[in-house]
Amino acid sequence: MPARTRALLFDLDGTLLDTAPDMIAAANALRADAGLDAMPLATLRPFVSKGGRAILRAAFPHLDEAMREALLQPFLDRYRAGIAVATRPFEGMLDLLTLCRVQGIQLGIVTNKPGWLTAAVLDALDLQREFGAVVSGDTLPEKKPHPAPVLHALKQLAVPPADAWMFGDDLRDIEAGRAAGTRTAAAAFGYIDAEDDPRRWGADAVVRSAHDMIAWLD
Repeated sequence: MPARTRALLFDLDGTLLDTAPDMIAAANALRADAGLDAMPLATLRPFVSKGGRAILRAAFPHLDEAMREALLQPFLDRYRAGIAVATRPFEGMLDLLTLCRVQGIQLGIVTNKPGWLTAAVLDALDLQREFGAVVSGDTLPEKKPHPAPVLHALKQLAVPPADAWMFGDDLRDIEAGRAAGTRTAAAAFGYIDAEDDPRRWGADAVVRSAHDMIAWLD
């Protein structure tokens, strides 16, 4: 008999929140500083869940790694300054959060985003209070795909892994959840490269929207 869902853990960028417009705006601001034209959102969007360095590799392919590394903090500072201009929860996500609250399903976030940016965006959107556990990329020495951040969140929620889902739009989310012992759901609506196929990640569910995820919460 399947375990009952007692907790739902979200990745942040590309799963809970559509942060791409503001992150890409920050990258394009740096390109403008360098006298370069803006890159289309569609070009950079698949890199957002992979973090700032991946965005900068895509936005500045002509620079070497050391030069891009020097741009990382300016990029993060630009992003922080406009962190919630266009960022919003994905369609149906607030309905999913409400349903979980009504059904007594605890909520957590497990993200590789730095804690100062995680807190800033959640505060800006008044979402911090929804989550009983928030584990960021610098909370522990390990990041996803290591299972430790998932297990840390579940320990805070006092929920065993078998009674929880890890929900994310990157293979690392699925690997982290699976290694921790949770069920896993791939967010096919997220920031996924056209050549990648979330059906190959080994997730227990592949969902096309937040509303689709509701059907898996038993």
